[in-house]
Amino acid sequence: MRVQTTRFGEQEVDDDKVISMPEGMLGFPEKRFILLTPPNLGPFCWFQAVDNPELAFVVVDATQCVPDGTFALTQEEARLLELGELSEVLFLLVVTMASKPSDITVNLRGPIALNPENLVARQIVLEGERFSTRHPFFRQESDSQSAP
Repeated sequence: MRVQTTRFGEQEVDDDKVISMPEGMLGFPEKRFILLTPPNLGPFCWFQAVDNPELAFVVVDATQCVPDGTFALTQEEARLLELGELSEVLFLLVVTMASKPSDITVNLRGPIALNPENLVARQIVLEGERFSTRHPFFRQESDSQSAP
C-alpha cells in the first residue's frame, strides 16, 4: 500500500505492517498507523497516521529512557491488545522534540502499548504523580551524580 506523508512524501508499506489502533490516539480520530524509521534519527521513529499525511508523532521505545521499559497493564487493556499469557508488549513514548537536546521530553503518562505479534495498539493513560507528561529524555548531569 502507498501511504502519503507530509514529511517523507509517498511511502510504500506492506499491508501487514499497518498498526491498528481502535481507539486512536487521545484527541485524534485516526485508527491506522505505521512506524517509519528514517536514517539519522537515532533512537527515534515516526508513528505516522496512514489516512492523514499531516498526523505523525515522534516516538521512542520506552527502554531508551525507563529502567525496565514496561508499564503495568490492566486485564482489560491486555484483553483489548489481544495479549496471551506469554505475549510481549512494546511500549512507545511520544516525544516532544526541542532545539536543545537537553530540552527533549517524553510522555510517560500516555505510553502507546503495542502488541508486536498482531500489530494492535492502544494509548494507555497512567494515573498518579509518578508519571510525567514532560519527562526529560536525556538525564541531566546533576541527576546522574550521587549526593555526597
